[in-house]
Amino acid sequence: MRVCLYSFVLFLYRGLIRLAALFQSKAKLMNEGQIKVWDGLEKQFISNTRPVAWFHTASMGEFEQGRPIIEAYKKENSTHFVLVTFFSPSGYEVRKNYVGADYVSYLPLDGYFNSSRFLDLVKPSLAVFVKYEFWHYYLTGLQKRSIPTLLVSAIFRPNQVFFKWYGGFYRRLLDCFTHLFVQDNASADLLQRSNVTVAGDTRFDRVLDNLKNPILWDLLTDFVNNSEFMVVGSAWQADMDVLIPIINSKKYPFKWVIAPHEIHAEELKSWEDKIDLTVSYSKGPLRENADVLFVNEVGRLANLYRGASFAYIGGAFGDGLHNTLEAAVFGPTVFFGHKNYLKFKEARDLIELGLAFPIRNSAELDQAMRVIYEDDQNFVNKQVQSRTFVQLQAGATERIMEIVRNLGVDGRK
Repeated sequence: MRVCLYSFVLFLYRGLIRLAALFQSKAKLMNEGQIKVWDGLEKQFISNTRPVAWFHTASMGEFEQGRPIIEAYKKENSTHFVLVTFFSPSGYEVRKNYVGADYVSYLPLDGYFNSSRFLDLVKPSLAVFVKYEFWHYYLTGLQKRSIPTLLVSAIFRPNQVFFKWYGGFYRRLLDCFTHLFVQDNASADLLQRSNVTVAGDTRFDRVLDNLKNPILWDLLTDFVNNSEFMVVGSAWQADMDVLIPIINSKKYPFKWVIAPHEIHAEELKSWEDKIDLTVSYSKGPLRENADVLFVNEVGRLANLYRGASFAYIGGAFGDGLHNTLEAAVFGPTVFFGHKNYLKFKEARDLIELGLAFPIRNSAELDQAMRVIYEDDQNFVNKQVQSRTFVQLQAGATERIMEIVRNLGVDGRK
């Protein structure tokens, strides 16, 4: 009965995507991707004889968590075919040319026929799901085919459906995983399974790689021009409502680097109209004497924080906080909205250490920034502590790879 209901919901979802594609650009990209997905997969796999490691990530955030494992796996298994799939256009469109994979694709929408067709075509020797995404037909199909299936960088909370009295359907999907790698002991305690390892969060490894292998951007260097600067990452309207009064106050001798969560020209223009300082855009000539830079291109954010005095991370006033670790590894104290951050363990840890601050409004942000900025020793100490915090949490990738090696993944199924 539950499977029938699940299938009916999937049927409705497909219809909604097609309908929304008529009006919404993101839905249009997803619909077009689903239409073309089989042509690409068949071209790649119809005659493939190499062992396939399949990594599935929902979107960009999950991809960044999975990336250290993908690259570690490929380094150790250079002859294997690495397939990366995405559910969301916001991940696929940015990483569809990712050189760490042999092929990047949308994942065909879940369903009995789609999942069977996909697994019979791709014939994965290993399947890795990153953090979320519990697709019934794919997971049960992998289990029936005895394909080693891993869940990595997962985090579980008591309020999730798995732990509700009515959550049996999804609890049974956890049985499909050969091994589950979770971020913390609380998740392991909830699961109470023998095939669980507390490995930590692979994002720590990812951001440390950013620290060790910097990608410098001449435009940012020219814009900053040895000035102090603050980076606003993944900004939404609610975040800018808090930040614009601080920018306009001119209390801080900063330049401001602002990367929106999604790039919409009309929204950026509305922000520019409210800012009293000179604004420039990364796609276009750098305006003379500009104090605010809107980064209106994708793929830059992770490397913007190097050298920043402070960082503000968006999303917590809405659906959820974005990646704080990308900033913390470079040392700046981090600020974000006070509403939706509790489910992010790294954010809670940073707050406990005094390295991050949830704020309600412009006045709270100004007060928190000023206390740190006006105390030079405190300012420097927090930068050192932030880098150290990230370094001490590293190692999840190697813990996962130790078990992957013991799976003996080789040969086509």
